[in-house]
Amino acid sequence: MIRRRYLSRMFLGRLLAALLGLAALIQLLDLLDRASEVLHRGGLLDLVRYAGLRLPSVLGQMVPLAVLIAGMLTLRRLAMTLEMTALRAAGIPVRRVLVMLLPACAMAAVAQALLLGVVAPRTERALAAWWARTESRALVPDKKTQRVWLRAGSQIIGIDRVSLDGTQLQGVLLVPRSADALALARIEAESAEHTSAGWMLRGVRVAEPSGAVLARQALRPWPEGPPPAEILDVARPTDAQEPWWLLRALRREKAVDRGPAFYQTRLHTMAARLLGPFVMLLLAAVVAFDVPRRGSSMARSLLALSLGLGFMLLSGLLGALGEAGVMPAALAVWTAPILFAAIGGSLLIRFEEQ
Repeated sequence: MIRRRYLSRMFLGRLLAALLGLAALIQLLDLLDRASEVLHRGGLLDLVRYAGLRLPSVLGQMVPLAVLIAGMLTLRRLAMTLEMTALRAAGIPVRRVLVMLLPACAMAAVAQALLLGVVAPRTERALAAWWARTESRALVPDKKTQRVWLRAGSQIIGIDRVSLDGTQLQGVLLVPRSADALALARIEAESAEHTSAGWMLRGVRVAEPSGAVLARQALRPWPEGPPPAEILDVARPTDAQEPWWLLRALRREKAVDRGPAFYQTRLHTMAARLLGPFVMLLLAAVVAFDVPRRGSSMARSLLALSLGLGFMLLSGLLGALGEAGVMPAALAVWTAPILFAAIGGSLLIRFEEQ
């Protein structure tokens, strides 16, 4: 118990320092790139607001790398002070030291899940809303807004412009489809307004898929229209989403702008993130076998760092392929954790037997 507390305190202290250092570096680089535009949209306090709203996402993304660095520093410290040698001489192998660090690593995994699955989606939406509200004060306001495309139920919807609260739409195109995904009509509206009674289209023109105009209407109810909040989610997309948000999107219970493969991959990624810190700790284990001597080689440290960065790179690459539908979601997400866990385990066994 004493050994576990000692190792956990050492590991958590280095983890916190590495996490804050990495987050500060990323925040600084981001602010150097966006400071002028942020200041034109507001003032110094808005610069602080921008950095604060970005912080949960940055912290969550840096947790695996911080665990790798903290694990390397902790285990190298034990090796260089001969504490690891004493532990191994007492019959405590490196794998048991890693087991003692598992509770601290689990804390990091839970913190990452909460940051990226609960906190970051809210802060990113708040940042997107503030960014949209201050568009008119930007250095170069975006006058050429792209049409927003989404799918709600069986309808394909295109919108030229969305108001800040999502209740006013301009340039609406609706394409209702049959059960076998065939277009039934083309409905164009100059505008749409959401009231307590639902959506109302104005200046409507209904045409056949061939283009022949069938009718013109001044007003037309749109009961199938998605809620304004769902339209805003598509018009102002964020990188982080809650798991229940992804589940609703996958079941087509809300308006979406991506295919099922995207949401399946994101859900698998949320589950796989829980393993990321543990894989990083296992990859850092090779550093525990360094020995203190003059001119000590950094080969094992470089090996651990290379493996950790390779793990992050392969996870991102395969995840992108899964989101695009090129690979099955489960294969795209779980290949990297399983592969690098096997590599780390095999290296640990090999060094233990030397």
